[in-house]
Amino acid sequence: MDVEKLKKMNELSKELKKHGMADSTSQAFTQAGEMVRDETFKQVIEPNTSSQKTTEFDNQYQIMLERQNRQIVQEVQALKETIAAMQAEIEMLKADRKAAPMPQQEKPKQEAQTKFPQKSESKEHPKQGGFTPEDVAVDKVFYFGKK
Repeated sequence: MDVEKLKKMNELSKELKKHGMADSTSQAFTQAGEMVRDETFKQVIEPNTSSQKTTEFDNQYQIMLERQNRQIVQEVQALKETIAAMQAEIEMLKADRKAAPMPQQEKPKQEAQTKFPQKSESKEHPKQGGFTPEDVAVDKVFYFGKK
């Protein structure tokens, strides 16, 4: 098959589709082949669809799709079971919560007060000491020039 003839066919099919004379690309290509009237183009237009390779491929493809669908269905079922189990647990926890009243909140407050008694004693810190401003003169700490 000649490459130049194929190019002409492609251009002609594009023009046919562009001007609305053909609905699809394959229909445009078929009309272009009829216009050119060449036997080699009919082989391109009408490929051998009854070959065993395509049917084997289709069968393998369908088998793969069925396997994938089964796996997806199994995963969805497992997720549904997990969700149902979680909902049952939530309902059970809600029922337990309603049945057993919570203890009063005043008890923890009293415990907090007893655990941390306030100390009124004031210890002198060894580094800070009990110094007052009168104890340390500013002119002894800082140098102001001649004296």
